[in-house]
Amino acid sequence: MSAVNSGEPKPENPGASSSSGSELLQREEVKKVLSSDIAINALLSRLKSSLLTCEEFTKFVRKKYLYEEEHAQEMTKTTKHFFQQSGHSGLSRSIHQLLEFDNKLSQVKVSYVRALQKIYDELTALLLTVTKTRKSVKERSRRLEKDVSDAIHSAEKAKSRYISLCQDWEKLRLADPTKTKLTLRGSKTTKEQEEDLQRKIDNADIEYKQKVDHSNSLRNTFLSRERPQIVSELTDLILEMDTAMSIQLQKYTIWTENMILNSGVSINPVDGNSKSMRNAATSMNNELDLYNSLNKYNTSKSASMVNKNLIPVEYKKHPSMAKSYTSSAMGGSSTFGKISGPSNFVVNTSKNSLPKRVMSTQNESPFVASSASTGLGGTVSPQNHNVQPSSASSGHSQMSSNGNSITPSSSRPLKSMVDIAIPSSAPATGYGSNTNGSSGPAPNSAPSQVNNSNGSGNGISNGIGNDSNQDFPTLDPGANARQTSIAHSIATTTDTMNRPTSTVQTIGSLPPGTTKDFKTFGMPLENLLDYDQDLVPAIVRQCIYVVDKYGLDLEGIYRKSANVLDVSRLKSEIDKDPSNIFMILPSKNYTDSDIYLVGSLLKTFFANLPDTLMPREMTDEIKTCLSIDDPTTRRNYMHGIIYKLPDGQYWTIRALIFHLKRVLEHEAQNRMGLKALCIIWGPTIISPNNEDLNDVNYQISAMRLLFDVADQAFEPE
Repeated sequence: MSAVNSGEPKPENPGASSSSGSELLQREEVKKVLSSDIAINALLSRLKSSLLTCEEFTKFVRKKYLYEEEHAQEMTKTTKHFFQQSGHSGLSRSIHQLLEFDNKLSQVKVSYVRALQKIYDELTALLLTVTKTRKSVKERSRRLEKDVSDAIHSAEKAKSRYISLCQDWEKLRLADPTKTKLTLRGSKTTKEQEEDLQRKIDNADIEYKQKVDHSNSLRNTFLSRERPQIVSELTDLILEMDTAMSIQLQKYTIWTENMILNSGVSINPVDGNSKSMRNAATSMNNELDLYNSLNKYNTSKSASMVNKNLIPVEYKKHPSMAKSYTSSAMGGSSTFGKISGPSNFVVNTSKNSLPKRVMSTQNESPFVASSASTGLGGTVSPQNHNVQPSSASSGHSQMSSNGNSITPSSSRPLKSMVDIAIPSSAPATGYGSNTNGSSGPAPNSAPSQVNNSNGSGNGISNGIGNDSNQDFPTLDPGANARQTSIAHSIATTTDTMNRPTSTVQTIGSLPPGTTKDFKTFGMPLENLLDYDQDLVPAIVRQCIYVVDKYGLDLEGIYRKSANVLDVSRLKSEIDKDPSNIFMILPSKNYTDSDIYLVGSLLKTFFANLPDTLMPREMTDEIKTCLSIDDPTTRRNYMHGIIYKLPDGQYWTIRALIFHLKRVLEHEAQNRMGLKALCIIWGPTIISPNNEDLNDVNYQISAMRLLFDVADQAFEPE
């Protein structure tokens, strides 16, 4: 279909559009529409369409410049925050250079944002002006049309009245001439009635003619002068509006092209002298960086390359012990040798359920008791379990003088006494040596009886060294009781340090550590985190999850308290068994009271901590921070205070503050503003003023400052 037939003529080339525009509006089909009665309404509709287009484009430009402005500001802030120093490695320097390019791109966007803002202002002014003009033209055209319409309507009424009187006059002429008519003024004859009607007809005719002339005059004026003027104004207004929009679109295109071109030139300069972003990214030499990093240790003192904790200990026998051993050998009497055992007494935690703890037998060694009671000087070291013999003759002589004999009932292998700490497969070397240098029997041999009736020390030596299949005996007469003491000690330690496994198991997965039965409320935060093996206590995470999912839109969350008995009952259940935190989750048919209960439980947990979440020792620093007038300095100071917090307090405060910020985002629904949250939570997690315990405003101000510094001090969730 051709352009003429379709009613939408198009120029052959874009360059001819401006020159042929006036010719298009002078065509007969256009003049026909503009001279018709629908011309004004058609032009008003077209102008309204242009206004709606302008309004929509204005909204888009505003949104875009706001987003671009926020992006530029955040990128500038971010590039200044990360990698403030270039560092020593090539990788750090390259990243620092890349971030500088990002900063340049942000600066390019700043000028683009200013241009968009200017376009938005011009579009807003254009929209306001054209809308106002269209309204005034529309009102004027409606008023003129109404005047013409009212005049025509009056003429029609006058015409109807005139015709009605004429019809009455004709009827009267056809009536009986002798008939009279009664009126309020008396009876009238037919002739009198004709005279009255004739007078009325004359008046109606005059009025009818005047109103017809008036309506025709108004209509001719409107059609010949007013309407063409209004049509011309609306046409010019439409063209001005569309032309202004075209100019703004061209500006938008030009500034967008400039932004993209400047961004490209910023990251890849065309002059070739400046470094491009790609060159900065590919200029790293990882091998050279590693070489420089390791080579710097060669320039420092050689002592820094040695770990003193790993220097081995050289074994040297004490001179006095060596002399005693030599004299005993020359006297022909044998002495106790060395016991080789495991290098330490580390308890197997998987078997004994003990926490990481090293069991020491230093205070429970049977040789210590024997040396005190029988005079033997040998002791067992808790590290290597070697017997260091003293003078054997003194020990033997005392045993001979007392006439005591060691019977099997009082002897017990060393292995049986410490078998909880020593694996059964640990190797053992021979015990004892004679003067000829031959080794004695293995320590797992058990003699039936050792006699010392002849009064010499040979009884012990012979009794221990004769049978190679006998176990080494203990010299502690209370060995059986000693084993009971050790078992009791282990049981006591287990009871106090590792609580029994919880008997209540939940279907859902619980955080690590919650299968141990321990008290949750009133415990130090560090203990809870050790059991949970997490950064935030399980009960805090569970309560925050429930409120986030079900209570953000609940009016008065954290302000309205739950039933005290319900809170106490749930607290007791969790204290009995930590796996009962699943009871915090509401049922399918939950009510608002269930969510208020979770909020009250969370406040109760923080209120029952031995120390507030912001420790008491930081009170002076917080007071100093609040006394700072400059907002930026005050936030930076609070950031430093938060940085000093232990890991447990840091991550718990982070989780709580971000949760409360989510509550604050729903203020329109839950009616919990910043002031209300600070009043509720300030005294709960901030320690009171040590100078005035009733100064609640101090805690509220500190809580408000935590809200202000949260995005700066914590990584976003």
